[in-house]
Amino acid sequence: MNTLDSFLEYENRIVAFIDILGFKEIIKQSERSLKKLQLLYQTLQFFKKRENPYKWNLQLIEVEEDAQKKGVTNFDIENLTKCTCFSDSIVVSVKYEDNNINELTSTLIANLAYIGAHIMTEGILIRGGITLGKLIHLDNGIIMGQALIDAFQLETNYAIYPRILLSDKLIQRLNYPLNSKHERYPYHQYINRFEDGCVGFHQMIYFQVLQNSPFLEQNKLTRELGKVRKTIIDGLDSNF
Repeated sequence: MNTLDSFLEYENRIVAFIDILGFKEIIKQSERSLKKLQLLYQTLQFFKKRENPYKWNLQLIEVEEDAQKKGVTNFDIENLTKCTCFSDSIVVSVKYEDNNINELTSTLIANLAYIGAHIMTEGILIRGGITLGKLIHLDNGIIMGQALIDAFQLETNYAIYPRILLSDKLIQRLNYPLNSKHERYPYHQYINRFEDGCVGFHQMIYFQVLQNSPFLEQNKLTRELGKVRKTIIDGLDSNF
């Protein structure tokens, strides 16, 4: 057997494609502003660190009552996750089986919500799409498959605003909308249906979900929301 054939095969993976909004303008600003250059570098460095599977751990999920009832270990994506960063984009994929899509999607969404909230406090907005399907995602950063194309098109054509959307294909495999309390998963706290009918979450949802969590002390929450307020105002000012 060819060495390449031993690892080159399509897998069933949940795929998220995330893109920085206004990247071209930030690049222009960074050429004449050291502060913008540092911000851009720190953001891309923050993304790059996500290529370490350890970063996709259970820290945000293990405190969830819904996860505890269903067994926290079932939500572990650390050894199933691959992440590749390039330019202003980040692609994350999680290998799944037919019986654990709800659990793995919960952990992925919780981590993406944290990422979105963190960089929003630094003045960076993102949008993205999450779907599932066939994908090849290797440790060397090579990615190919229809699932990546679908996630990219969802981000490009439908996300529009600073939000991350779930594809219809993924939603159909989740317990959404929620029919009974015992079917509740952690992702139910994050996702909602927007006015245009799309299902997903925005960058501030992390603060809403974890406002009573030990991860966010009240003083820290107040400081972080103050930074978010500045990001929103700056964004409005730049669009007038």
